[in-house]
Amino acid sequence: MENKSKENYNDQVEGRNSVIELLESGKDINKIFVEKGERYGSINKIIAMAKEKGIIIVEKDKRKMEEMAQNKNYQGVIAIIPPFKYCEIEDILEKAKEKNEEPFILILDGIEDPHNLGAIIRTAETAGVHGIVIPKRRGALVNSTVAKVSSRSCRTYASCKSN
Repeated sequence: MENKSKENYNDQVEGRNSVIELLESGKDINKIFVEKGERYGSINKIIAMAKEKGIIIVEKDKRKMEEMAQNKNYQGVIAIIPPFKYCEIEDILEKAKEKNEEPFILILDGIEDPHNLGAIIRTAETAGVHGIVIPKRRGALVNSTVAKVSSRSCRTYASCKSN
C-alpha cells in the first residue's frame, strides 16, 4: 500500500463559522469551494455574502472536497485566501503617522503556535497596535490558521518579518 503524505497549504480556511468570520472581516478571498448539494443552514449565508462581495463560488463533489480539505470537519466549505503580504517597519511607522499617533509596535519572538499568534494579533488590534514584528525563522508564520483565529478583528493589518 502506498503511503501518501498529504501536503498542507497555508491559504485555506475551512469550516462554516470560520469562513463566515473571514467574509465579515473584509479580508481578501480568492474563491470559496462549496460541496455540491450543500444548501442548508449557514451555507446559504456564506453563498449570499460571497455573491454580495463578488467572490467566486465553485461547487465540487464530496470526493474532491475531501481531497482538498486539510481537516476532517471542513463542513462542506473551503475558502482560499491570497498569501499574506508582509510589509516593512517603515510601513507601520507611516500607518501610525497617518493616524497622528505615536507608533505602537509589538515585537514577538518564540511564538510557535499559529493559534497563539492569531490570538495575539486579535488582541493587539483591539489594543491599538499599528503593526507586529515576527521572526523569519523559528516562529509561527501567518497562515490560514492564524487568519482564522485572528479574523474576527483583523481587517487590514501590518506585519513585518525580522531577520
